[in-house]
Amino acid sequence: MATPTATAPLSWRRDVPVPVNDAATDGTVHPRYEHFLCSSDPALIQLDALGAAMASDLLWWASPLEPETLAALVANSVCLGVYHLQNAEDERGAMVGFARLATDRVTFAYLTDVYVLPAYQRRGLGAWLMECLRALVAGGSVPGDADGATASKPGWPHLRSLWLIASTPAAARMYTRTLGTEAVARYRSTPGEPNSGMILLEMVGPSSGMRTLMKKEKKQRETAAEKGDGSVV
Repeated sequence: MATPTATAPLSWRRDVPVPVNDAATDGTVHPRYEHFLCSSDPALIQLDALGAAMASDLLWWASPLEPETLAALVANSVCLGVYHLQNAEDERGAMVGFARLATDRVTFAYLTDVYVLPAYQRRGLGAWLMECLRALVAGGSVPGDADGATASKPGWPHLRSLWLIASTPAAARMYTRTLGTEAVARYRSTPGEPNSGMILLEMVGPSSGMRTLMKKEKKQRETAAEKGDGSVV
């Protein structure tokens, strides 16, 4: 019996400058750094933190889940957690962000349950989380990664597409900037209000059928043009 392709856990690190007013000096602002880890290691996921987020207004589309159900959700998904580290070298910390892919781990993925706790927003962590996710599925490096050992990975070469729904235009723009998504439809729009509803987005994968079709059609056009001007094909 075939089993899903295993995805080895990946991790990335980032140091975020936080301005601090040092009263012991002349009042100038001295930067300090907060340290964060983003990892796809399921062993690091903190179910209590995830359960609290799902039971809150932060994930308004979710509902509270029993611990065993929550554990099954994580086990049957590819999850990324963002962790606040006390020291740059730490391997664990409090989970402050999360994203989940419902996926076969080969050709298709649906992104959902994305959040960063309010106390840790406005640090660029949401965009960084999406950059790490893109590196996980599409390969490549993450800008500003502080962990060179996992700076570049091959991704999922047979991925056809990744889908998600954005609730606001601002969120859609962030996903487009970080994941390279394209808006393909409005979801649950209000009749008579063309810009209402949520936005369905697609990130095209390297094995997209549409991409293959477009390449084939381009080749056919080039061949037809060469035949038309007398070139030898």
